[in-house]
Amino acid sequence: MKARGPADWNQVWCPACGARDVEVTRPGWAEGLRDWLGAGGPWRPTRQVCRRCGTATIAGSSGTLVSYRRGWRSVPMVPIHLVGILRRRRTMIPVPATYLTATVVGAALGVAAQLGFGWPWWLVAAGVVAAVWLWFFSTALWGGGGSSRSLATEVLRLVSPARAMARDQREEVERFLAAPFPLYGLPASWPGPRQLGGWAGGGSEGQPVTTALELGHGDPLAEEGSQLRVEVSVERLDTGPVPAEWSQRRRGLAEDLWLAASPPAHDPAGHWYQIAAVGSWPEPAWSQVRIPVDGRSVGFHWLAKGRYWVALAELEDRTLALHGRDLPVESVELVRVLDLEPYIHGQRRLQAAWARHYHQEH
Repeated sequence: MKARGPADWNQVWCPACGARDVEVTRPGWAEGLRDWLGAGGPWRPTRQVCRRCGTATIAGSSGTLVSYRRGWRSVPMVPIHLVGILRRRRTMIPVPATYLTATVVGAALGVAAQLGFGWPWWLVAAGVVAAVWLWFFSTALWGGGGSSRSLATEVLRLVSPARAMARDQREEVERFLAAPFPLYGLPASWPGPRQLGGWAGGGSEGQPVTTALELGHGDPLAEEGSQLRVEVSVERLDTGPVPAEWSQRRRGLAEDLWLAASPPAHDPAGHWYQIAAVGSWPEPAWSQVRIPVDGRSVGFHWLAKGRYWVALAELEDRTLALHGRDLPVESVELVRVLDLEPYIHGQRRLQAAWARHYHQEH
């Protein structure tokens, strides 16, 4: 493995401990070949190794910019983009070693077929490799997809981004309307705006399953003013001997709180440095508060920093996570949300405001 000199040190920081004592290295040919066969990806990528904690990460990043301007010149590119969509949606992605093994096995079967039946050995070998490729490629269709969007929506984005966005918004509303668990929010007396929030899901036998949904209260575009986000998750965090999961969830909420309460960074590097810094902070001391949930007093783990606070509790087979700002926790009361129309209308107004803001900035 080759290491670059001191001139390449201290130019980046470690994402684990935040130290700027980082050495940029590059694997040798033998190690690079082994890594490429076992994991794929770029050939002999440079790595950043922290000299303090030993954390190693791949240096740099890459991305693909795709123009969505439509016209007769873009028609020949649609099949190429379609193949790219299917490749990204694969739930099982082979590594180069998979194809190497398929080639060796196919060649052996080809030689046997040529000796026994007179078939061209190379045709059998190519057929085995093609069959392996098609099987992995097909997981984009039956494996649940590797994207939060449906395949139909992603294909529609190729020909009509506006219609795809509208379809994406409809699917988001349908996901909340078909929530497999109760949702909670502030009572009708809350005077501020409401909107749909984030969601999380997984796959079960190729079918998407919603595991978490969030409802927002307050203006997310305002830098001040009362806000509350209420996330309901179906994941049990204290079932059985797995207290580490509960601790990890609380740690994640604490880091979200610290980032929200930190002064805004002026550039991406500063933002990522903040993320690395809060990751090294010691575990905080949580308090206990009681919040009414649908008429029942529920104990929450609570942590605050300045104007911001977070809370976490379990309610039967569900987990409730709260993110608050400029809102006293003792004034919070949660009720089960049976009518999502105020949140749906608020989401549409918020999307329109985002669109106006985007056009003003560009």
